[in-house]
Amino acid sequence: METLRSEAFVLGRTPLTESSWIVTLFTRDHGVVKAVAKGARRMKSPLSGALEPLSRVAVEVVRKEHAALGQLRTADLLEGSLDLYGRWPCAAALMAVQEVLQRGLPEGSAEEETFRLVGTVLAGMRAGAEPRLAWLYFALWFLRLHGVLPPPHRCVACGADPRPLHYDPGHGGWLCRTCRAGVRGTLFPLGPEAERLLAAILRRPLAEIAPADSSRAAAAALRPVVHSGLAAFLGRPLAASEPLETADADDASAD
Repeated sequence: METLRSEAFVLGRTPLTESSWIVTLFTRDHGVVKAVAKGARRMKSPLSGALEPLSRVAVEVVRKEHAALGQLRTADLLEGSLDLYGRWPCAAALMAVQEVLQRGLPEGSAEEETFRLVGTVLAGMRAGAEPRLAWLYFALWFLRLHGVLPPPHRCVACGADPRPLHYDPGHGGWLCRTCRAGVRGTLFPLGPEAERLLAAILRRPLAEIAPADSSRAAAAALRPVVHSGLAAFLGRPLAASEPLETADADDASAD
């Protein structure tokens, strides 16, 4: 029997019985952990208000050696997420973040940098970062941290300077002018605005990226890059892409 204590983000929950959940937690110290939250579906349970998706909690999980599921003993709410999910563009971005984490993280492997990335993105959204920028920031850094997206200063085929940047899903990276001349598939060109946004995301904290660097056109140019990279990493396209597109269209109509 072991007891795991850690800070965690709630990734998801599925019904087990009429009164209990199976909860998926992304813990800082132990990576993804699944546990039974007994009685948590009851209104008076001390766990009921702490298990919303992407809430930050301090948890204690007890599990037997080699058991797939532990038992969630406590989950103390450190920071809720309902304030963000209450706004549609933010909710769409968080649904995508949640899906990537659920599908892309292995169980039982601590990922400190990814854990801090989630906290940075949530804090940035609370500070007023546009949902489309927060999503791109998360997706690009998730891909970088997991070795999927190469740095934008080398052609993945020959090592030359790839600018102006064109992303090739087939090679999984940037191609220079010479190498992309022979590509028959679809390339995703960025253009100057999108290149500036990419550079800002890779060099600055989310809260310090100026609105002038995150235009709608620049974000639209980067979106196919991150979606193709995530599809390659996750094994299939992101299911949340349609809600993201809808939220971005709603956001555009409100401008």
